[in-house]
Order: sequence, then structure tokens, then C-alpha cells
Amino acid sequence: MKNLLRIYSKVLGLLVAMALGALLPQFHSFSFLIQYLLMVMLFFAFMDVDFQPGSFPKNILWVLLANLTIAFMGYWVLAYFNNSLALAAFITGIAPTAITAPVIVGFIKGRVEYVLASVLLTNIAVALVVPFALPFLVGAAARVSVWEVLQPVLITMFTPLILARLALLLPHGTQAVIRKGKRFSFPLWMICLFIICAKAVDFLRNSPAGSAQILLEIALVSLVICVINFSVGALIGGREYWQESSQALGQKNNTFAIWIALTFINPLVAMGPTFYVLYHNLYNSFQIYLFEKRNALKEQVQE
Repeated sequence: MKNLLRIYSKVLGLLVAMALGALLPQFHSFSFLIQYLLMVMLFFAFMDVDFQPGSFPKNILWVLLANLTIAFMGYWVLAYFNNSLALAAFITGIAPTAITAPVIVGFIKGRVEYVLASVLLTNIAVALVVPFALPFLVGAAARVSVWEVLQPVLITMFTPLILARLALLLPHGTQAVIRKGKRFSFPLWMICLFIICAKAVDFLRNSPAGSAQILLEIALVSLVICVINFSVGALIGGREYWQESSQALGQKNNTFAIWIALTFINPLVAMGPTFYVLYHNLYNSFQIYLFEKRNALKEQVQE
């Protein structure tokens, strides 16, 4: 019974958080808290990261290449059928690795440093690529500032990283007290997920988007891209890093993608990454479920 509760409680908590967010979209007004909650969770995740020369695998470059290729291929394939659908595929695919990805990998005891490398590499690269690509896809009027795209990512990533490195200089007793706060990471993630879902549903509810048919098509395209990302990521990582690489390519910085779509294209295109929020968080919940189930089985065998 204890193992069953541990296996299902986390997944049930995440699903409840998502459902409550969908039912209470008015809580989207608290979306400003996401950045700060995320920084707290990243702080605890970074305290366990051992940065060593050569600790970042070379195949992380393939994650970046896949990130860009899937986005541009999605656009070129769908441009023959519907331009809005093609742009939705591009914006959904071009989104870099989510800043939350190291947190999820930390929950399932993966190599956080691998996903951290992907966050830094893909966010910087995409911030450089999008300003040049968007005018060709949307029109010459689209002007995107590299710094405007990159600044929030760098602040959110490097502030907890620097603080975590400084905390490791403290006496071991003090570090042990600080590390006790890590147990609050999962509840904080539930709060984040609640607000994220509230924000997504509020956007869907108030967006002057097109017909139900085009929305359904965008939802389907977003789902296909999500499946491709997690699958290709697993192949890139190989046996050793399949889980980390899958997460690095599959879990997307959808806030970035939605902002780009709303600012430089239109609300209809922003539906792609909005639907992706639901898909990758459902998959994250499934991964946590599998991790807890494997752990429970190991403990039963040891007993």
C-alpha cells in the first residue's frame, strides 16, 4: 500500500494541478510567479550538479540540430497546404529546451548537467536564429531583438546557478540545512503547473482564433511534433543518455514560442505551443509515474 501510494500520489498530484488550472483560468494572473518558483527549484537542482571538464556530451549538438531541423521541416512540409498551419508547426518546433527540463530530470534522477547544457545551447542558438528566420517566413516587417529573447532565459538560468555554486562554499552543516529545502521542489512544481495550465486555458478561452477545424489541425500537428521530439531525442541520446536527450528535445520553452507568435505573427499560430504545454506535461507525469514504479519494484526485490 505504501508503494502504491508513492507511485500514484505524484502523478495524481500533477494531474489534479493541471485539471484545477484548466478549471480556474483566472489564476493566470499569477503567471509572474512562475519565473521565481522555477529559480528556487533550479537552485536545488544545481546544488547536486557536478560540473567537470568534458561532462557535457558532444551529442548535445545533435539535439540542437534536431531542434532546428524539425522546425524548418515542419514549416516546409505544411506550407504547401496551409500557411498558418506551417507557421504553427515552425513556432512549436523551434522552441528551445524548457528551463524546467532540468527540474523534471532531477525528479527522475537523470543527469541534470546534460539537460542544463541543452537549455543553454538551444536557447542561445534559437535566440540567434529566430530574428533572421522570421522575416523570411512571415515578412520583412517582423523584427525580433536577440537580447529581448535571450535576457529572461539567462537571468532565470544563471541566477540560481551562481547562488548554488556559492552555497557549495558554505560549511557542510549549513549546506545540509539548505538541501532540506529540496523536498519542497515537487510541491513548487505542482504550483507552477497549475498556473501554466490556467494561463494556457485563459489564452485559449480569450483568443480570437479561427474555426474549430483549423484549431483541431493545429492541435494534431502540435501532438505529432511532440511525439517526434521525444522519440528523436531518445535516439540521439543512445543507451547512456536517451532519457536526458529525449527530455532536452521534447520539453519545450513554450512561453518563448507563444510570445514570439503573439508578438510577431498572430494568436492562431500561438495555439501550436499552447497545445504543446498540455502534451509535454502529460508525458512528464507519465515519466514520473514510471520512475516511481521502478523504484518501488527495486525496493520490493531488496526486501
